[in-house]
Amino acid sequence: MKLTYLGTAAAEGFPAVFCGCRHCTEARRLGGKNIRTRSQALIDSSILIDLPADTYHHFLTNQIDGSRISTVFITHPHQDHFYPEELNMRHGAFAHDMLHTDLEIYCTEAVMKQMADAGGYENVKAHVIAPFETVKAENYEFTAFPARHTDNNSGVFYMIKGDGKTILYAHDTGYFYDEVFEYIEKNSIRFDLISFDCTNIDIPIPDNGHHMGIPNIERLIEKLTSLGAMNSDTVKIINHFSHNAAPIHHILEERVKDKGWLVSYDSMSVEI
Repeated sequence: MKLTYLGTAAAEGFPAVFCGCRHCTEARRLGGKNIRTRSQALIDSSILIDLPADTYHHFLTNQIDGSRISTVFITHPHQDHFYPEELNMRHGAFAHDMLHTDLEIYCTEAVMKQMADAGGYENVKAHVIAPFETVKAENYEFTAFPARHTDNNSGVFYMIKGDGKTILYAHDTGYFYDEVFEYIEKNSIRFDLISFDCTNIDIPIPDNGHHMGIPNIERLIEKLTSLGAMNSDTVKIINHFSHNAAPIHHILEERVKDKGWLVSYDSMSVEI
């Protein structure tokens, strides 16, 4: 299973679109891995997690043929994770000779309502995925977990199983709900790779907040380890960074190197 980080920033990007703070100024000067677009990931070559407005840029940068995308899993309806207007480009004069004419979208009730309010989209088949529900896409099984992210509980994050491996892509969420831990323990799940929300880095945020930072992740790792869900062999990656937390790449790598964590960057691929 191959996970590619197409975008690794929070909603504002990094450097933030209208910001002149010292962190964003430094990111513009350094370039390279410090240029972070809105969060999106690709499983192998045909399954997307989220559909931000930066999708077109991601396709160009990573030489992705959009006609080959078969399925999109949406985490929640915030604009940096779901930009539905892009779906209008999948029919008529805008798109010819697509390998997958129909696009399967799995999403929460809130995202489904957002699409319905827009009148729907041609060549798009949308399905609601409920928390703890599992669906098949290509050769993988995706299970949705409730995310601690929005006041109306409209978000999920995903566990992906396939090729004998299990990935947890845990964005945008705070510390997990008890029922998520209960599900993991009851089903004896062990993760080969976990991608952690690290929006806050070292900015304090309580465990009932809508994102996480390094201290929250440390507590989460301790809990998951106690459940037998991860061990020293589990690949640990931090992702989804806000400019407020100063995610200069080489500094962040130095900050977590003793923990054995990897720091995501745009176009980074990990194969397990």
